[in-house]
Amino acid sequence: NLQHPIVKTIENLSDWPDQGNARFTVEEPIVSVRVVARVEDAGGVMDLLSRKRGTEISTKPLDEEKWIFDAKVPWAEVVVDFHDKLKNVTAGFGSMDTFEAGYTKANLCKVDIVLQGESVEPLAFVCHRDVAQEEARKVCKSLQQVLPRQQFVTTIQAKIFSKVIASERIQAYRKDVLTKSGKTVGGGDMTRKMKLLEKQKKGKKRMQVTGRVQLSQAAFNSVITRSS
Repeated sequence: NLQHPIVKTIENLSDWPDQGNARFTVEEPIVSVRVVARVEDAGGVMDLLSRKRGTEISTKPLDEEKWIFDAKVPWAEVVVDFHDKLKNVTAGFGSMDTFEAGYTKANLCKVDIVLQGESVEPLAFVCHRDVAQEEARKVCKSLQQVLPRQQFVTTIQAKIFSKVIASERIQAYRKDVLTKSGKTVGGGDMTRKMKLLEKQKKGKKRMQVTGRVQLSQAAFNSVITRSS
């Protein structure tokens, strides 16, 4: 009912509204960020604030060598790696403070990560819709690098609602069923060899459908560290 909207705080992404329903809006927490940095680092600081979706950006001199930079920045953009990025662009000389600044409407979406056709809720994340595909590609690529190879092809997909926005595949490793203890199985019997290969092929098809991919800490880090 638009006349009596329901306000809900999302603390678990499993509670994120059905994204096929357009009748909801999202507000995200923002903070006032104050950065003190050297004058020569001004360009890097301004670029960082812009990349982190900063608004109401302003500057003023503190003294002959340092400036103060103020901006409103979404908390999600600050909490992960803003401090580390600031240290990088200021050669370690920049400092920052944050203050709560309420909430603001944002065009956010939930991105689901799907392995072998199954959504993995702990790998889901929320980001701004404008960068969703870019962020999804980073996560899929990282997962491709850290997930172990299986005896079946592993499919990695990122979806918004039901639309695939990024995908990667991990090729299966090949198990040599024609060699056992260093010796060729079946000798010159081609019929037996073909039966073994056919049995392996059928087994891989079953694993392709029922196989589960084991997740490591590195897989979760792929989501946490995706920010640029």
